[in-house]
Formats: sequence, C-alpha cells, structure tokens
Amino acid sequence: MIHLTTTGARTGRPHRVPLGDMDIDGRLVVVASAMGSPKHPAWYHNIRRNPLVTVETDAETFEAMAALPPDRDALFAAVAEREPGFAAYQARTTRILPVVELHRLDDGRRMGDWLVEVHDWLRAELRDLRDGETRRLSAKCSGFCTALTRHHTGEGGAIFPMLAARFPALAPALAKLEEEHGVVARLQEEIQRLADGETDPVRLRAEFDRLASALDAHFAYEERTIVTALNALAPAPD
Repeated sequence: MIHLTTTGARTGRPHRVPLGDMDIDGRLVVVASAMGSPKHPAWYHNIRRNPLVTVETDAETFEAMAALPPDRDALFAAVAEREPGFAAYQARTTRILPVVELHRLDDGRRMGDWLVEVHDWLRAELRDLRDGETRRLSAKCSGFCTALTRHHTGEGGAIFPMLAARFPALAPALAKLEEEHGVVARLQEEIQRLADGETDPVRLRAEFDRLASALDAHFAYEERTIVTALNALAPAPD
C-alpha cells in the first residue's frame, strides 16, 4: 500500500489517496481500477494533466513521474495473475483499466540530464561561431547545422513520441517543440543557401544570429517542459 499525492486537474490543490501498489520486475505500478467503476478515478485524471506526483511508502517518501507504459496489457496481466481481484474489476466495466507506472526522480544521471548536456555543447558551439570572424562562418556553420539536424531528428523520431505516449499532459508542449523544430530547420536552410552561394558575410551573420536567438529560446523551453519527464523514464546514454 502507498499514498499517492497528485495535483488536482481542476483545483490545483494536492490530492492524496491510498492505493494498492505492485512491484512487477522492479517496476512500481498502480491500477486506476476504482473497483470496476465505469469512470476513471480522480487521481488518474490528475496525473494526465500533471504527471509529477509524491509517493509515500512505509519506509520512504519520494517524488515520481506517473507514466502510461507502452506494455500496459502485459503489465495488467501480471497484476491480475498476482491479484485476481483486478481481473474481476475489469470484468465489471467496459473501460480499459489504466495501468500507471511510477518512475522515481532521485536516481542518478538520467536522460533529461544528458539532453541538457547536449544543449550546453550546442550552446558552446553557437558562442564560438558568433564570436568568430564573420568570413569563417560559411565554412564552420555546415558542421554545426549537421549536428543540430541530427539532434532534432532524434528528438522528433524517438524522444517526442515516447513522451507523448506516456505523458499525455505534455502534448501541447511537444506540439510547440515540433513547430519550433520547423522554424529552426527553415533558418538552417536559408543559412546553408547563403553559405553555398558565397553571399555577403554580413548578411550570413545576421541570419546566423536569428538562428542563435531561436535556439536559445527553444532550448530553454524544452528544458523547462520535458527534462523532468525524460529523467523519469531512462538513464543517460553511456
């Protein structure tokens, strides 16, 4: 048994509720069963709006992110095998009982920390480019733009879909980040066009300054909105 404190989706106030928890292969899970009620419990609506929660056990209290796991069916089968009452709850209702995985946040260097490190490297590269000689921008910006494109392609192809599936509350932020990726890509295309055409280096610097400004804002927003969720899901790459 744990106590889960969520933030009210409508009130914004703390909402503390006792729940039966289960450890499935080292994963802490709870089921939004409401004993087979036709409606989801309030705490489940809360975590869909704000997935940051507090978990209290008999031994400790810790912060966590409440996520919707991609292998919900397998987890529910494992839960029902161990506690058949959950299968009975599912039989009482037509709604699919959600399984929620609780990822603790105090577990060393994580994926979100790694994302910030990547951003810091890109920021440093930007500073070097902006502080360098204007005539060298054309030669140096190609390598930077290639690295940036790979970074954004990885986010859009893997990281953002993973976050969208597990944290529905992040949908508006992820949509905004995707839009910003498009803005950055168009700025990169213009810079590359100017660089390939050996245009006026002053104009090239002006476009690069626009890119730098857009990236500064983009990185800051991304770090505010998704780093905590990423830290909940995975360790940093080696």
